[in-house]
Amino acid sequence: MGDIIVKFGVLQFFSWPGRRVPLETVYERAFQRMEIMDSTGYDAVWLAEHHFSTYSVCPSVHIMGTHIAARTQNIRIGTAVSLASFYHPLRLAEEVALLDNISGGRVNWGAGRGFDSTEHKIF
Repeated sequence: MGDIIVKFGVLQFFSWPGRRVPLETVYERAFQRMEIMDSTGYDAVWLAEHHFSTYSVCPSVHIMGTHIAARTQNIRIGTAVSLASFYHPLRLAEEVALLDNISGGRVNWGAGRGFDSTEHKIF
């Protein structure tokens, strides 16, 4: 029997409860955690796309992913999920391909419909 390899990743929400700190602080703290994850051998960070809520203040996992790619070297950048119904299919494919290229092929892409009816009503 071969070796068993266990990989670890973190689902990153950019929570902003009560808006108690500046939004820039929320992002910077998350980026610092991702840098630590990168330097300590975590396999992936997974980004959750949400709109119009302080539950997770990340309306673009692809843009967020490019910033993470610039600040890390090894960690894979996953989308959990890209809300596919909010994008034109070709635009979505371009954004994911660009992120994968910029990151040196470190993208794990996931798409879904989401769960927040407010997002769907507004879009």
